[in-house]
Order: sequence, then C-alpha cells, then structure tokens
Amino acid sequence: MRVKLWKSLRDRALWAVSLLLLLAFMVFLSPFSSYAQDWAQAAEDSLGRQQKEQMELQAQEASKEGRVQIYWSAPLNEAGQINPGINDGIPDDSIFYSSVDQVWQPLVKNVVYPNSVHQFGGVTGTVYISWNNGRGRLFAYSQEEYQAMQKVISRFVQTCIRAGMTDFEKEMAIVQYLVANVEYPYERYAAGLDTREDHSAYGALVKGEAVCEGYAEAFCWLADSLGLETKFIYGNYGGQLHDWNLVKLEGNWYHVDVTSDDPIVKGGNGYGWGNLCNQYLNLTDAQMGEDHWWEPVEGAACTAKDLGPEAVEQYIKLYGRG
Repeated sequence: MRVKLWKSLRDRALWAVSLLLLLAFMVFLSPFSSYAQDWAQAAEDSLGRQQKEQMELQAQEASKEGRVQIYWSAPLNEAGQINPGINDGIPDDSIFYSSVDQVWQPLVKNVVYPNSVHQFGGVTGTVYISWNNGRGRLFAYSQEEYQAMQKVISRFVQTCIRAGMTDFEKEMAIVQYLVANVEYPYERYAAGLDTREDHSAYGALVKGEAVCEGYAEAFCWLADSLGLETKFIYGNYGGQLHDWNLVKLEGNWYHVDVTSDDPIVKGGNGYGWGNLCNQYLNLTDAQMGEDHWWEPVEGAACTAKDLGPEAVEQYIKLYGRG
C-alpha cells in the first residue's frame, strides 16, 4: 500500500512538473501579440497616447511610401537627453516602432562592425543597419533576408579572398565581385518601378539587381567582412541624387563609385570586370568633384593619388579584364 501511494504521488508530481514546463514552453513560443501590447502600453506610458499614435501614423505613412522610418522611446540620461544610438541608429534600451514592423518592440541586441551597427528587434527579429556617415538612414531586413546576405558574404570571403592581400587588393576584389554579379535595373528605374530591394544590399547581393544605393550598401557589407574602413556617401551626380563610397586604403581615403564604373553596352548588359570603365575608382576630392557633389566628411579628406586610376589600371593589366 505504501509503495502504491508513493507511486501515485510521484506520478502526480511528475505530471505537475510536466504541466508547468509545458506551460512555460507555450508562453515562450506563443505569438508576441500579448507582449506587443505590453510594449505598446509601455510606450504610451512614456510618450503619452497622442504622441505615440502620431508616431505610429507617421511610420505607417512611410511604409506606404516605401521608406524606413523609426520612432522610439528611450530613457533619459543625467542631462535629461536621450543618448544617441551607434552610427545614429536606435538608442540603447529603446522601445521602438518602425514602418517595417509596425509593432512596438524592444531593441535586444547591437552587433558592431567596423563600419556599421546591426540592431535586432526583440519581437519581430528584424535587423536594422546604420552605416558610418549614413545621415541617419537605416536599412531594415527580415531575419530571412539578413541570413541570405550573410551566406553571400561568407561565400565571397571564401572564394575571392586569399591570405596576405593588401587593402587595395581587397578593394579590387570587392569591385570585381560587384561588377560581375550586380546589374542596374535601368528600365525598371526609368519607369519609376524600382523596388525597395533595388535600393538595398539585399537586392545587390542576393537578387543581383540594384541601383546606386544598393551598390553602395553592398560595398559597405563586403568592406565590413574584410575589415576595410568605408563610408556611405549620399550626394549628387549629373544633377540627380546618387550614392557611392569612401574607402580607406593604406591609411588614405579615396572615392569609389562602383555604380558609375559598371557600364552598359548596346546589345547586352555589358556588366563585368571586362568592361570596367576605371573612371571613378579611388579618386581624390578634386577629381571626384568634377561631376559629383557631396557634403564633406570630417576626417576623411581624399587627397592621395598613390592607389588612384593608374594603380587600378596596372592591377587590371596584371590580372586581366576577363
């Protein structure tokens, strides 16, 4: 009798523990709607209902226009101000709402790279990326998009990079990879049908199509993977908005506009190393200023000519255009 009673109590105890574990597991994996409601309430408590709702409406309007817009509530420092986020990204300890997710969620992780910070939303898992000199422009990617780009980056490093390469050789590997694998969707862009992906590194690296913004961000991703310093430049070329990069090679800054150096040829797209223009690679400020305009970047004046177009041409001759 005593044995049977112990077995019964043990079975009940095991059942109770199992139930508690199951409930805990279900809470962990349950949809985030209840948590989202908690974060929304926290934002309302901090911001007030009117300001919170105004932020939500503005983010929703940005979504309709294909823009990434983020609003946040963050704790104040001793001076009564919000500490700025890395690279003008989302401040630490924020609860934020974006045009991409349209749900209040916490910032749960910052991953800092040489030229960027990757920030992860705690509800949706969306990754927000801010680049050096990004002027506050944030790129946003789903977990699936982010992982797809990471795979491309890993493959690039494994297949295109060898030990002992100089900064200049690494840069040439990036340029060669981009002009060989990315096409500019001229017809779609001219018709005003360019997509969000066309303006991102995802379009360039995964889809193989991008406009100048996608080229420039893809250059940043590849530079980050190799430890090269780079900056994302928003400027003007030929009377139109245009994006390119600065890159630091052997201690000196240079302009590199991969988009403008990747030509189109009648009868075919003409993309690739074999048709490289070598007109906008590793230029000085004076050279670039002949037909480009941008706001000067503090501490990144481009004056060196050591690794300019002549060095690029020598590299091309050495390794061939094909």
